[in-house]
Amino acid sequence: MLKMGKHQKKYIGWHIIGILCFISLPVLISPHPPGEEYLFALPTIRDFIANFLMVCFFYINYYKFLPGIFLEKKYLTYVLIISVAFLVIIFLPSMLTGHAPWQDLPGPPPLRGGHRPSGGVFSIIKQNMHNILLFLSVVLFSILIRVRERLFKVERLKNQIELNSLKNQINPHFLFNTLNAIYAKALKDNAPATASNILQLSGLMRYTVENINHQFVALEKELQYVNDYVQLQKMRLDKHTKLSYQVTGTTKGQKIAPLILIPFIENAFKHGVNPDKDGEINIGITVDGNRLFLKVVNKKVRNRLLKHEKSGRGIENAKSRLNILYPSNHRLSINESKERFEVTLSIELI
Repeated sequence: MLKMGKHQKKYIGWHIIGILCFISLPVLISPHPPGEEYLFALPTIRDFIANFLMVCFFYINYYKFLPGIFLEKKYLTYVLIISVAFLVIIFLPSMLTGHAPWQDLPGPPPLRGGHRPSGGVFSIIKQNMHNILLFLSVVLFSILIRVRERLFKVERLKNQIELNSLKNQINPHFLFNTLNAIYAKALKDNAPATASNILQLSGLMRYTVENINHQFVALEKELQYVNDYVQLQKMRLDKHTKLSYQVTGTTKGQKIAPLILIPFIENAFKHGVNPDKDGEINIGITVDGNRLFLKVVNKKVRNRLLKHEKSGRGIENAKSRLNILYPSNHRLSINESKERFEVTLSIELI
C-alpha cells in the first residue's frame, strides 16, 4: 500500500472540512424556527440533502464534465447536463421529504367565480431561492477553478520549456556574439556555405530565446525556424540517408504555438540518421485554410544516443502542450513499427 504524503493528507483534510461546512450551511446560516426541533424539521432535512447533492455534483462536474465536455467546447451538451442537475437538486430533496413541488402549481380556473390558487412556478422558485443561488455558485466556482488550473498548467509548462532552453544555451548573448564573430570570419575567408549555416544556427537560438514566452507566434516565423533546423541537419547527412522536406500552402496571417512542431521533426533525425546504415526521412507540412497538417516518417536505425536524447521528453511535452493549447482543435497520431516511426498531426490554427 502506498503511503500518503503530508501534502496529500493536508489537501484531503481541507476538502473534508470544506464539504462538512458546506453541508452544514442550513444549520449555520438559516434562521431557526421557534417551538420545534430544528435539525429534524423537514425543510432542514431537505436543505441537507440538497447541499449533499451539490457537493457530489461539484466533484463530478470538476473532474468529468468540465474537462471532458466544457473545455472541449461542447457547450450545448454541458448546458443540458447543468439543466438536468439543476432540476434534480431542486426537486429531488423536496420529494424525498414528502413534498412534490408541482403540487403548488395552479390548476385550471374555476368555472364560476373564485380565484386562481396561489403558488405556481414563482412559488417554487421563491421556496428554493437559496438552493438555486448555491447551485449557481457551485457551477461558477468549479468552472473558475478548472480554468485557473488550466492556465496555471500552461504557464508552468512554458516556464519549464524556457528553463530547459536556457540550460541548453548557457549565456546566449555570449554565444550570439561568438557566432557573429565566426560568421564574419567565414565571410572574410570566402566560405559562404559555412557563413550561411552559422547564420541559420544563430537564428534558431535567437528564435528560441525570444519567442518561448509567447503563447502564439506568426506561422511564417515558426516554419522558418523549422526550415533552418532541417537545413542545418542536412549538413550531417550523407548518401546513406534520403531526406524529403516539403512545405505547401499559404502561411500569411496565421498563428501557432512556438516550437510545437519541432519535437516530432527532431525525433526523426535523432532516430533516423546513422552514417553506417541506410536511412530515410520524409517531412511534409501543408497549410490548408486554417488547418496545418504535419506528417513525419522516418526509417528507424540503431544509434548510440546520449542520456538526455533517450528521455523522449520532447514529444511528451509537445503532447501536453497540444492538449492544453488545442484541447479539441488537434489530432495527433503516432504509429511505430519495428522499422518505421510515423507522426501525423493536424492543428486548427488561430
